[in-house]
Amino acid sequence: MSGFEPKKFSILMVDDNPKNLQLLGTTLRNEGYQVEFATNGRIALNWVNKKNFDLILLDIMMPEMSGYEVCEQIRKIEAYDDVPIVFLTAKTEKESVVYGFKVGAQDYITKPFDTAELLARVRTHLELRYHKLELININKHLEELVEERTRELNILNQRLQKANEELRTLDKAKSEFLHIIAHEIRTPLNGIKGSIDIIKELNEHNSFGSLFSILEESVNRLERFSLFALKITQLQTGKYELDLQPIALNSLVQQILQKFREAIQKKQLKITVHLSKELFITADWELINTCFSAIIDNAVKFTHSSGNIMIEGEEGENHILVKITDEGPGFSEKAMQNLFKLFSPGERHINENEGIDLAMAKLIMDAHKGEIQINNYSGGAVVSLIFPKTESTINEFSNKAENVL
Repeated sequence: MSGFEPKKFSILMVDDNPKNLQLLGTTLRNEGYQVEFATNGRIALNWVNKKNFDLILLDIMMPEMSGYEVCEQIRKIEAYDDVPIVFLTAKTEKESVVYGFKVGAQDYITKPFDTAELLARVRTHLELRYHKLELININKHLEELVEERTRELNILNQRLQKANEELRTLDKAKSEFLHIIAHEIRTPLNGIKGSIDIIKELNEHNSFGSLFSILEESVNRLERFSLFALKITQLQTGKYELDLQPIALNSLVQQILQKFREAIQKKQLKITVHLSKELFITADWELINTCFSAIIDNAVKFTHSSGNIMIEGEEGENHILVKITDEGPGFSEKAMQNLFKLFSPGERHINENEGIDLAMAKLIMDAHKGEIQINNYSGGAVVSLIFPKTESTINEFSNKAENVL
């Protein structure tokens, strides 16, 4: 057996017959075992109290204290709870053997001894003990490893929790900062816009017309950015409370197109709207207006002069689909990979805003449990907005449509 070395094991022999001790002792020592002797129970107990043995060969019939009594006393010692004890006996009656097992013996060998059998049984019990001790050591080592890994995981978990807390703190600080910035920007902007209007009225000869246009456009873009920053912060932090109501898509789109009428006329764009008056969605008016405005604004800006923009909608079994198709350059491959990321680097998606409009639209659609999809085609780009439709909203849409009609 790999790893088993007799010299590593010690055996205690207990017998009141010196000849038996001499014979067995010589046999075991020749095999390489360490052997100690005791001629009675009292000496045997003295031995086990001062030394740890790996196996005990114990004669049953001894004066003063029998082998049974010695075995019972040894089993009371914690260190010998599982040390194999083999009885040496001339008794072969079933009752004697059973009683020996009852008091704590593992085996018995009958006298006169067969040397080969004795050595085989001794080796078997020691091998079993060796394997048992190995398993105990392995389990102990594994337990230590588990404890060590558990300590490491606990330390890492504490660090992770601390990092998460710091991230939450930073995220909260970022949101509060954006909120403050949005409000702080809007306040002076209102003053600037009012001043521009007054100066335009005083500029009778329109000598600064182009300068006023540039200034007004820049102020409008800055105001729009501040409004977007505020909405994004509210949506990301879950502080925006949706005011859901039935909204007629045709009416919504017509109002937005009216807002971009000047830009549409300037580029001589053809706008085609295929939206039934009965087509309704349940949404927050302010948010959904912002979402559609950003997408239509994008289509108007990037569609080439005299080009076409189509806005169409359809009602599915479980959804409402709105598609806005333009005839612009479409989105580059790099832009397509970062469409909904705030301020994604390297590509400008909409009117020099680094993805902020589409990121806003995505947040708004998420808030409505909807979906936004963007695809290129040979002539431009298609933005699809998909709104969920439930049984309760179908009835509401139907009633609203009847009122409109």
